[in-house]
Amino acid sequence: MSDENTPSPSRNIRHQVGKAVHLFSMIAPGDRIMIGLSGGKDSMLLSICLRELQRRSPVRFHLMTCFIDPTGGEMDPAPFEEFSANIGVPFVLIRHDTFKIIEGRGERNPCSLCANLRRGILASAARERGCNAIALGHHLDDAVETAMMNLLMAGRFRSFEPAMTMSRSNVKVIRPLVLLRESAIEAEVRRLGLKTMAPPCPFGRVTQRTRVKGLIREIESEVPDVTGNILNALTSIPRPLGWGREG
Repeated sequence: MSDENTPSPSRNIRHQVGKAVHLFSMIAPGDRIMIGLSGGKDSMLLSICLRELQRRSPVRFHLMTCFIDPTGGEMDPAPFEEFSANIGVPFVLIRHDTFKIIEGRGERNPCSLCANLRRGILASAARERGCNAIALGHHLDDAVETAMMNLLMAGRFRSFEPAMTMSRSNVKVIRPLVLLRESAIEAEVRRLGLKTMAPPCPFGRVTQRTRVKGLIREIESEVPDVTGNILNALTSIPRPLGWGREG
């Protein structure tokens, strides 16, 4: 599909993604980036934004998408492949029995195990295909929730890093949507007319994260800028504990 026909994110979305990429030094010349495409709103918008950045940026880098079928082969990958073709990005399919593994272990926190499995699979797939980085669709609400979970349940104020390098694989992990609110992503996905295609999670239940999400919403009703305040707190702490400049 030509560049004229591919979805184009709004100026504000492009600005926030570009700001995150610059602020946290996410992309270097010659990077080969594998996008974790789950089919949800976050990963679909991430793919579109990075493709747009690739077209506009003077920094040359390469992209490909990767869908990890968590059912081990029960899903039809055609919609994922079509989406990637429509935005002009090569597509990779990995089949993995993620759901069966999680079910067999009887995990109390299946979301965490699922995320760790997917990140490890992505890193391995990236290295096998000559990529030095993986891009994940975590947004600002995810970061704030993680910080609150760590504070309330582990006694430390820390979230995931916007950009870091995995020690075992030496693969870089970047999160270009990290300055975007989830509500802004939802609105942009509606504006672009994107249809999400992520497989339904068989472990849908109340988790620690959903409880913290609800708590933040309650606080937000009285302190509307609580998310912005937590972001300011994160950026005031030097890396690697926070998101500020290294001390």
